[in-house]
Amino acid sequence: MQLNRDAVVEPALPDYRGVFGWPVRWQANGLHLVVGSGIGAVAMPKAQSDAVLAGLERQDCLGPALAVPTKREMMTILLVEAELPAWGEAPPPPSVKVLDAGSAVPLPDRRRPDILARWIVEPDPQRRWLPALSAVLATVRASSPHALFRPLSTTAPARLATL
Repeated sequence: MQLNRDAVVEPALPDYRGVFGWPVRWQANGLHLVVGSGIGAVAMPKAQSDAVLAGLERQDCLGPALAVPTKREMMTILLVEAELPAWGEAPPPPSVKVLDAGSAVPLPDRRRPDILARWIVEPDPQRRWLPALSAVLATVRASSPHALFRPLSTTAPARLATL
């Protein structure tokens, strides 16, 4: 018997639980990541995510990101390390949503072309950490079109200097 060393055997399913420690479950239409237990997710329109992904990459804070279609548009889902409180005094922009615990995020499955979720940034087994939710939300706020013109604090009223 001779071994074929060139043949690469793909696992039946990506081992997200074993390799990354992610809470996953099988639903009728495929494998899903369950938000909670230390792992979070931030969803935003795909058109808005390019600047955020570039900002996270510049900070060496880029983690796994998915493109997931919805009924209205393509969304980007950024996987993060969950933490509380996430944003302090400044909530995320209205187009950005921090997914609630228990939310299910579809995961890509290369064996099933009908699964429309795709990795934008694939998880790396050599770099299994996830960026902090607060760091991702700070980058989201800094990457928004009007970031330079918003007040830093929403609790203190703007004061004008008098002469």
